[in-house]
Amino acid sequence: MIRTGIPGIDEMLGSGIPRGSRVIFSLETGVDGRPFFFRILRTVLSAGKNALIIAPQATERAFLSDFSQMMNTDPGMEPGKIVILDSSVRERINARLKGSRARRKEWQKTMRETIQENSIEVLFVYFDLLYEDFGLEPALQLLPSGDEYRGLTTIVEHLNLEGDSLISGFASGGYFDLIISVHSNITSVPFFNFFTLEYVSWSRMPRRSVPYTVTDRTIRLYIPKIIVTGPPSSGKSTFVANASDRGLSVDRGDVDGFKTTVAMDLGWLHLRGFDITLFGTPGQPRFDPILPQIIRNAMGMIMVIDATRPETLPRARDLLTLAYAARIPVVVAVNKVDLPHKMDERQVRESLKLRDAIPVFFISSLRRSDVHAVLESMIDHITRFSP
Repeated sequence: MIRTGIPGIDEMLGSGIPRGSRVIFSLETGVDGRPFFFRILRTVLSAGKNALIIAPQATERAFLSDFSQMMNTDPGMEPGKIVILDSSVRERINARLKGSRARRKEWQKTMRETIQENSIEVLFVYFDLLYEDFGLEPALQLLPSGDEYRGLTTIVEHLNLEGDSLISGFASGGYFDLIISVHSNITSVPFFNFFTLEYVSWSRMPRRSVPYTVTDRTIRLYIPKIIVTGPPSSGKSTFVANASDRGLSVDRGDVDGFKTTVAMDLGWLHLRGFDITLFGTPGQPRFDPILPQIIRNAMGMIMVIDATRPETLPRARDLLTLAYAARIPVVVAVNKVDLPHKMDERQVRESLKLRDAIPVFFISSLRRSDVHAVLESMIDHITRFSP
């Protein structure tokens, strides 16, 4: 497998990219693709693999300077070797040869000789000028296959000016094994760039979009809002507190002697390559008017119920309708199983009228391992959910 060095993406892909695959990052206008390309390149070199860069848009010196500045490393110090066919190669071919067919044959010959002479394992291609010079289909035919060169993995970056139709053509034509589109904004999660796994040939993974941020030269996948809700006193605040690396809770005593969240519990954590923000909601019905606004833009809901209080299940069922209306994935956490209780999974599923695909966990929110197991299931559902 070829690791991308981006933990969340490797997790979603099942440990990385199979050797011999063809991958394309299709960029929307305004998106900087360098964090993806450079991160994968550094990971490949660090693993001792030899890489060839087809960069007809830049000089070798400019490319290496850009890479060193963004990654804070000298590629020459990595175990793997880097070879670059840069803008000077394109200029030489264009000056010496007339006609696109002759130039394309020269590019093909140069690329293949370089791959063989340098035992290249991963090929990185900046595709736009090749597309401009030769057209889409001929430029795609320039790309060598993994079958041709003993598992050569090819990773392509392309500025997509044609939209979804080009993505569909890539997928239906079998040109690539992995298609990732990268966008500058997502309407349901404002202010964050996001990428979409459009097509994965080795997995039946549904199309899924995930926001990301770039910090400390690293792409960090971001789940900006998971709702933790449930009936009053079911343990939502404890769940958020024990799940989080840091958090904030706003509680006060209620008339029945229980503590009630009067605003929101907020928690932040990093788990399985994702930065996650948890929003714990108040459980009392009087707060219902604000819940649709809180749930807006959420990527998932964790329903926390009290295993010792089956009489609260109707309230949980009412709250679940908000998740169904928002078309977001749901995980149910049956809390307080460390206390005497008689509630079982069948009763929970029947009372809440749960769909078979919704997982049910019996937990104690006092145990960090329990709440993290619920969150790991939530991550799986967010990244694979088909509404």
